[in-house]
Formats: sequence, structure tokens, C-alpha cells
Amino acid sequence: MQHEQLRVEVDGAELTGLPADLLELEVELDDQLAGMFRLTLALCMQPDGSWPYLDDQRLALWQEVGITGGPQDGVQHLITGYVTHLRPGFGSDLDRCRLEVWGLDATVLMDRTDQLRAWPNKTDSDIATEVLDSYGLASDVTSTDIVHDEKTSTVIQRETDIQLLRRLAFRNGFSCYVDGDTVHFGPPPLDGKLPALAVQFGPQTNVERFKLEVNGLKPVDVTMTQTDRLTGDVLGTQGRAEQQRALGKMTPEDLGRVQVGQAVTTGEQEMAALCQSLYDEGQWFVTGEGEVLGNAYPGVLVPHALVPIKGIGATHSGLYEVTHVTHVFTSAGYRQRFRVRRNATEPTGEEDFG
Repeated sequence: MQHEQLRVEVDGAELTGLPADLLELEVELDDQLAGMFRLTLALCMQPDGSWPYLDDQRLALWQEVGITGGPQDGVQHLITGYVTHLRPGFGSDLDRCRLEVWGLDATVLMDRTDQLRAWPNKTDSDIATEVLDSYGLASDVTSTDIVHDEKTSTVIQRETDIQLLRRLAFRNGFSCYVDGDTVHFGPPPLDGKLPALAVQFGPQTNVERFKLEVNGLKPVDVTMTQTDRLTGDVLGTQGRAEQQRALGKMTPEDLGRVQVGQAVTTGEQEMAALCQSLYDEGQWFVTGEGEVLGNAYPGVLVPHALVPIKGIGATHSGLYEVTHVTHVFTSAGYRQRFRVRRNATEPTGEEDFG
């Protein structure tokens, strides 16, 4: 892998001997799910009958692993996680013996125990900050306004801490995810920019394959009604356009309609936030997936980043949000398999396709 850079650290120290024994490393990053890594190493029995890596305490369960990698000019920290599974396999020949090391990002620490707990007189951001601080994790929490008064709307937790945070994030239109060593609880950033992905663009082409789906059944007209439990008044709200950044010129006008049912909120403000969250999610009616060769593309794709895509016609060329990436390192080279989405079509004229 002379054109790629890769560094694997265990508890802050580089894992020596890795280049010779590495068969494959996958780092899978998603905008909603926990990041994970899968490390496959060759097991070579020594003359004394011992197996390197197999009895190595550096690869024991719950060891902290940090992975940095990418193309030579675009190296980036990909994940900090913890070893959760060890899978040694022994074939009939010594050269078919393998050790697979699997791990998940820091959210796995918050997904071990179901909690039964009340959170009186706190905002959702207060709860998020307190939970993340209890694990000693660096956090980036966006403040929320609604205080859940214990007389009417105390937040009751009956799930793991990460499930609680994702539930609270959803009803505020937020995302809850790990970026490197930091846990984010806030609205999707929809900013920043990666080098352009070029599809069928002559000598600039750096995408090996790419396909799109445009879904006309997404609900983009979202309404919600509810009876106020204190006054008996009927409350109503609906999602509004232009609350999140449009990544193109032509946004969906009337793809579908949905009436929110079986959802209980504490008042009109929380109703509006939940309804807007569903409305914004319904705007993502264009999705795509593809693969790039690491040596051809100068950047590192990561979820929540924006990437320009060109060479796919005037309607579909433009900015896309990255939602999922699998970084694959093997002896054959480095690849990035990705998924993207878009809430509009046609370029706005502000894209940098260079």
C-alpha cells in the first residue's frame, strides 16, 4: 500500500508488525449508527507453537483502538473504538489461519445497560451534557429551550444512555454521532466541503461506480394535531420549508403527505420541533451509492460532510451529504464505498466542481 497511509494504535501506541500481517481493515462510518472497525490479521504459528496476536494483550477485549488513514495527501483520523469481538479461525494449512478483531466507537460504552431514571426539570441538551460527561467523553451539544417541568412532562428513561440520546435528538431534529473523539448532539452541520467526486468525467474521473435513486413517495408535507392535556385546546402544527439548507435549486414540491399519529409531546413548541424533524427528513428524496479508488481521490469521505459530484448530468450534479462510508485497506490498495443523499436537484451555481 505504497500510495496509502494507515496507522493503528492501541492505547496510544502504534501496533507494530501490522503491515506484514494485515490482510484487510474495514472502517465503517454511518450518520446514525455506531462506527465500527474489522481488522483481519494473518496468524503465523512460531516454532515454539505460539501464535502472535492470538495471546497479545494489546488485542484483548475492550482495548482502545485508534485508526488513522487515507490517501497519501489526505490522511485523517477515522475512528477511536473498543475491541468487542475476537474471531480466530484455523484452516487446514497454516497460511489459512486468521484473526478477526472487531470493535465499535465510544457509543458502545453507552449501550451496555438499560437505565430506569427520571430527568425532572431539565432540557434535552442538559440531559445530553450530563450523560456524556458521566462517561468522560468530549462533547459538542447544541442547547435546546424546552424545560421538562416535573409537574407535567418529566423525561423518563427506560433504555440505554445512547438510545435515550438518539430519541431526544430525533424529536429536536438533531443528530447524535461520534466524530473521531467527540460526540455531537445537535442539528446536522450541512457545511464544509470535500474534493469533488467525478463520474464519467474523462481523465478527472475518480469514481469507479455510482448509481442514484430518486424517490417520489417521500412525505414532505407533515402535519400534527394534539389535545393540550392541561387546557383541552386542540393544537396543530406543520413542517415548514427552508428550515434546512437546500443542496440544489429544485426542491420537492409535493411528493407526499403524512399526518403524525401516536406521538405524544408536551406542548406546541415540542410538537413543532418533532414535526419539523420529520419534514426535514422527508426532504431527502435523492439517494446514491458508489465506490472510489483511494489513489484517484485526494480526500477522505466521512458522514455529515458535503461533497460535490459532477459528470452525472445537469439535473443530478451538485452537492450531496455523505451518510455512510466504508474505508477498506487491503494489499490491493485502498477503497472508499459510500452512500450520499440530497434534498434537491440541479446545481445552485455556488458549487466548486474544480
